[in-house]
Amino acid sequence: MKNIKYALALVLLGGTYACNELDIPPINVVQDKDAFTDAGMQAYMAALYSRMPIEDFKYSAQEGTEGFDTWNNISTPALNTGENANRNNGGFVNPARGYWKSGYQVIRNANYLIRELPKYVPSLTQPKVDKWIAEARFVRAFTYFALAKRYGGVPITEEVQSLDGSTLESLQIPRSSEQQVFDFILTDLDFVIATMPEASEQSGRVNKNIAAAFKSRVALTAGSIARYANPFVKDGVMLCGIPKEKANDYFKAAFQAAKSIEGKYSLYMKKWSAGDKIATADNYADLFLDTASPETIFAKGYSYPEAVHSFDAVYAPPHMTSTYGDRYNPTLDYVELFDGLPKNAKGQLKTTDDKGNYIVYDYVEQLFENCEPRLRGTVLLPGQAIKGVRTDLRRGTLVETVDPSLPIPKFIPEDMTSGYNSNAFYNSNVKQSGTWNNQTPIVLSNGQSINPTGLDGPTSGNNATITGFHGRKWLMPNLAPAATALHRSNQSWIELRYAEILLNRAEAALELHQNGVTEVDGVALLNDAFENINQIRNRGGAVLLKTAAELSSAPAVAPGTGVGGYVLAPTRGLQLVRIERRKELAFENKLWWDMLRWRTADAEVNARIWRKCNPFLFAKGAVAESSDYVRGKYIFDCRFEERSSRFTIATKNYYEAIPGAELIANPKLVQNEQY
Repeated sequence: MKNIKYALALVLLGGTYACNELDIPPINVVQDKDAFTDAGMQAYMAALYSRMPIEDFKYSAQEGTEGFDTWNNISTPALNTGENANRNNGGFVNPARGYWKSGYQVIRNANYLIRELPKYVPSLTQPKVDKWIAEARFVRAFTYFALAKRYGGVPITEEVQSLDGSTLESLQIPRSSEQQVFDFILTDLDFVIATMPEASEQSGRVNKNIAAAFKSRVALTAGSIARYANPFVKDGVMLCGIPKEKANDYFKAAFQAAKSIEGKYSLYMKKWSAGDKIATADNYADLFLDTASPETIFAKGYSYPEAVHSFDAVYAPPHMTSTYGDRYNPTLDYVELFDGLPKNAKGQLKTTDDKGNYIVYDYVEQLFENCEPRLRGTVLLPGQAIKGVRTDLRRGTLVETVDPSLPIPKFIPEDMTSGYNSNAFYNSNVKQSGTWNNQTPIVLSNGQSINPTGLDGPTSGNNATITGFHGRKWLMPNLAPAATALHRSNQSWIELRYAEILLNRAEAALELHQNGVTEVDGVALLNDAFENINQIRNRGGAVLLKTAAELSSAPAVAPGTGVGGYVLAPTRGLQLVRIERRKELAFENKLWWDMLRWRTADAEVNARIWRKCNPFLFAKGAVAESSDYVRGKYIFDCRFEERSSRFTIATKNYYEAIPGAELIANPKLVQNEQY
């Protein structure tokens, strides 16, 4: 595993950045003769890596230094994509945090090393200098990619800018085209691939294969922008967008980069067992926590107590944390993408019979017991065990006089936003609570007292969970609820893993195949895409594609006509690839950028209300087996999220506004469209 140990970023890099409450002095505080030694370079590189714009547990759409380095990750772009929902956000969360100045500080420091280090070859040796320069170029490429995916074309500088002997105007660089920026990034990555060895010098450092994996992501993004984006041209420069004729070139580069690391990594399968749904689910969850995972390509490490984050405290179900909690609510829309669930013709979870009456389940887990295991490894479902307790999900309890054997019509008609209080039967027969704690108990006929609402929600006050689910991916299962507090989490963030590379490879292959290129380097692209998608599906316990013909150029399934119809794509084959990316890469800060590069976000998320699933317990015959598990019969009500919060992504959000301060400082910069 390749871990960046965040705690090592101690000195040398300038700017307004701080690590562990220690201000990092400007680069000129340390003399080059001290910095450019073996020991000095270890510290320099650690500091340079630590400032890479990795969108990890400390990335936010509303907090931090230009969106980075905050404990408060309650608001993230995942709230806009249908992955996640929480009670703090009832509409579009703009992730534009003005990441610009910090990025160019990193680029300047990388450029400084690239310029100055060759002077020290006699004392450091040429091989060491070459590798350190390659590492600096990787950091520079990573940072330029963060800028390009936000702004399109940005100023490219390979020099170390300084006012010494320069006029202010000479330092004001105009924006390059978006294509030029992507080509610059890919050139840097090609240098890294050609220069670096297969193995990293130490944990957390780049190598040839890491650079190739990242290249597959960069080139795939460039290909998508070329194929799907509308250009913005100013004074003859295509500042946003890439010429469409370049799409296949980038997709080919993405495919070749992904293919080049075949055999270097593998999907995590340590607990996987064919036919064992629980083992397969646990295997998927464990891949995000196992520091020796063969799937991890590049990760950012944390260690308690000096370098920590607060993911578990903020995101764990409420009765599993000592503070915060419940901000990790996967939507029903997301859950419905998975196999093994009863679905209606729309592709939605079916919990009513053909007469519109609720289907009664004998226990709370029954509805989901045949689900694709990857869902259980990603999402906490009703009754699911974790942290030594059970996920206690229940919207309310039907009183003892309601007989489960008698039909109960759906409380609210499908696709209506009305509240439950508009239903007379509900008002008379359902007990509920506005909070998950301090509830007024109800007494069962056996004398036991239970909470009307589950300890993990959902409540009538729209807290605890607003979707009927909690998330599992990334949570530390052995961190006891009492120890789940702010600044106590230390699991690593996996920035690059092999599953993403297989998905990059499959998508690039299919984009090429459906646009006139059937073979690259002797590889039949359609069959290659088919095999790699099935690798991912097999590991997750999903239903395998039967033949490569399923990845067809036929029209995609339309919204409301089948599973995943809301995932827009130009063809059915690409729709299946995009659905697979959503299932596999959710909650990893990837899908927002996917929807932007595909240019589907504004159509998919237009006054969109995310959906939820509310479990209801029958008090009749119920037995409390523990404080967080009541065995009894249940019904499930699928509906719009009860706040009726609407989300809209505007077309202008495909690019961010260049910060106003930068426009003032550099009059040669052109603002993006619609700002």
